[in-house]
Amino acid sequence: MRGTERFVGELARENKAFWAGRDVRLDPQAPPETLLSQIRYRMRQGVYNELRSVELIATWIPWVPEREIRDLLPRQLEDEQRHYQLLRRRLKELGEDPDAYAPLPEWQALFDWLVACRHRPTVEKLAMFQFAGETQSCEGFETLIRVARDLDPETSELYRTQILPDEYRHSAIGRQALLLLADTPERQQQAREACREMNLKVFGAYQAHRSRVDRSL
Repeated sequence: MRGTERFVGELARENKAFWAGRDVRLDPQAPPETLLSQIRYRMRQGVYNELRSVELIATWIPWVPEREIRDLLPRQLEDEQRHYQLLRRRLKELGEDPDAYAPLPEWQALFDWLVACRHRPTVEKLAMFQFAGETQSCEGFETLIRVARDLDPETSELYRTQILPDEYRHSAIGRQALLLLADTPERQQQAREACREMNLKVFGAYQAHRSRVDRSL
């Protein structure tokens, strides 16, 4: 177990190093009006993300044979559904259309790929989505909470109290899965490659947003 714990710590540091200076979802240096438009866009995108997360977790559950991990996923599914409703409600309060988000092909392809990953080993699936993806989402939400605090305090508080705590718990599911399953050099390599695959795909989708959407906001 000690060797597995060391590996999981190393992998977390590798993921963090990958994202150093690469989080392009928000531009904290942008003028307030532009930054507020970016936040609203990320919220509309979040409605899509939460709904697709419900889909992929529901798709994955029958393909996770390890009961210790499978039993944790229905609660995550419920959390993502609740986040979907929370973001829709807040956008309506702001006078926004919560269904106005049209995903770029790169972003839709990311979720399509994740859904199709249901056949892959559990150690790979949870390394990708919960361990790498959800951890990176937590960091992005921390940034959104910070920059929205003065521009839209109510939205900032919604993320801080209703969404972020759940996301940290989802990330912990990934850590728990790796501690349980990444117990051989071969499985550790599977997890490492899966994390890198996920990080590269997510970063590519973020870049597409920054180059084709954010500049128009």
